[in-house]
Amino acid sequence: MANPFHNRLRAAFCASFLALAPQIGSADLSMVDLSALRAELRNVQAEFSGALDRPVDVSALWDKLPTTGTPSQTVASPEPAAETTVAVQAPAAKPVPAAKSAARSVLTPAVPSATVPSGSNSLFSIQLSQTTTPKPAIAPLPAPTFDSSPGFQAKLPMAVPSTATPQDGPQEVVVANFRLMMAPLAQTYTGRNSKAVVTAQGPRGPIGISLRSGTFTLSDIHAHAASLGMPSREDGTLTTPIVIWPEATLRLAPGERFALARDTGAFVLSMGMLDIEGATVEAVGPANPHTPSFMPFVTVTGGGSLMAKGATFRGLGFGQTPKFSGLSVAGSLLTQNKGKVVIRDSLFDGIKRVTIAGNTGAKITGNTFVNPSDSTLNLTNAAHVKIDNNLFVGGSHTNALRIEQGSIHTQVSRNLFLGGERVAVIVSGRSDHVQVRDNLIWKRQGAGIKFLQTRCGLVENNIILDNFQKGVEVRKSNGLVVNANLIAGNSNAGIWVSAQTPEAQTALSANVLVANGSGVAAATGAEIFLHSNNFAGQLPKLLEGDIARLTRGVVVDLKGEKPLRFDKGKSDRTALNSPLCGSGS
Repeated sequence: MANPFHNRLRAAFCASFLALAPQIGSADLSMVDLSALRAELRNVQAEFSGALDRPVDVSALWDKLPTTGTPSQTVASPEPAAETTVAVQAPAAKPVPAAKSAARSVLTPAVPSATVPSGSNSLFSIQLSQTTTPKPAIAPLPAPTFDSSPGFQAKLPMAVPSTATPQDGPQEVVVANFRLMMAPLAQTYTGRNSKAVVTAQGPRGPIGISLRSGTFTLSDIHAHAASLGMPSREDGTLTTPIVIWPEATLRLAPGERFALARDTGAFVLSMGMLDIEGATVEAVGPANPHTPSFMPFVTVTGGGSLMAKGATFRGLGFGQTPKFSGLSVAGSLLTQNKGKVVIRDSLFDGIKRVTIAGNTGAKITGNTFVNPSDSTLNLTNAAHVKIDNNLFVGGSHTNALRIEQGSIHTQVSRNLFLGGERVAVIVSGRSDHVQVRDNLIWKRQGAGIKFLQTRCGLVENNIILDNFQKGVEVRKSNGLVVNANLIAGNSNAGIWVSAQTPEAQTALSANVLVANGSGVAAATGAEIFLHSNNFAGQLPKLLEGDIARLTRGVVVDLKGEKPLRFDKGKSDRTALNSPLCGSGS
């Protein structure tokens, strides 16, 4: 039987820890000069208004932004109000001076260095140094093996003499019916848009070049295409689908251009290794005469691996499913594929969508996403993904980042979201234990961050500024912690909690709320705990919705020095004395 004294001691310790938590490991965002930050963001937006020919060095961009302050600085009023200031003092965390690198270019070289510059913005590097990757509760199931028996051989085998070096192993190339490789995709993602891919091939039918084994370069591909009667165009554009089997590797080198003809139905479908370093992969040419909606795409499936470093992807993707969305890893939605996925320091320009589905442990770092034609980056049943130091800019028509359908333990950190429509980051569909921290979200047409039908999420140390709807929305979710964020100038509520089940708990701590449509709003918010939140810059509209009549508890304590709990239309000074979701969350 548990010792009652030990239980009381544990509760007292948890209460003490939570009271001190805003002071430990969180930088002081209350000292950010919002006028200076807005001015620099406008400069950045103007700088990126034209076409980009290379990815942006996001660490250098962070260094240019005044995201830290000194004790003498103040938090400015929201735009477009007059430049008066409201002094705000958060719990005692020392502000950290920003690194100085004004002369540094924010454009990366064609093939970036493998190391992340140490002079990145120190305000966020402090928090990252304390972040650990949670271990999965259950080991992922092994990826299914692909049967490469003779039954899967092409009906039109035409061997090509090997051009590989001995260490690469022999190359085996055939002309094959690519429907064989598309069948597993149809089983997982339905057959939607599959007919369009086949029809786009025209009279040639569903035939492509299959790389069965060996390591291939771009020059190898051109040579084999010519030998097989499907030559590339004079400018090097490929006119036929390329299919990479599990035992094959395609390597694209710095400066190479891997162009896929839209009008002839070219695309890449890989179950092997796709290694792209410093090369450009793009869709080119007029509309396809047989399927006008068709656009070339690059899809990795069946446990294949993708390594992209310093690459450029342009104009890829079509349809309504992940499998042809642009650049996609389309694994099984029932099991976690083990193929390695690393996308680093690359530019995505005008791609419909980048999708990671059914894969575990993907790393998406230092990339620039500009002007997607749909949502920018989607995770679907993708566990333990790290998304850090990326720039999302331009006119995205929907969410910049979707984390959905069980994408558990994802970490989203140090990303910049500038402009675009709808919610910048949406976490939904049982994507539990997701951390969204140290990001900046500015001037979205929708909200900043939304958690929907999840458990045990964390929104921490973000700057959420001047968005046209809410700052942070928590909906149908339990165990959410919203801690140490600067939420300012959003047209709707700074923090919105709604449609909660009766047992749901939400913790709001050490947030700085400045001139939002309201500070905190709720509609069926269930149990909400507040502590150390700074409402001094949020007057006069502090609370809204179901909790509007409970404003007095905030008015008498604008800096949140005493705990406050909202539950069933009432407020009291009850503190949250045990961590939400347990100490392992």
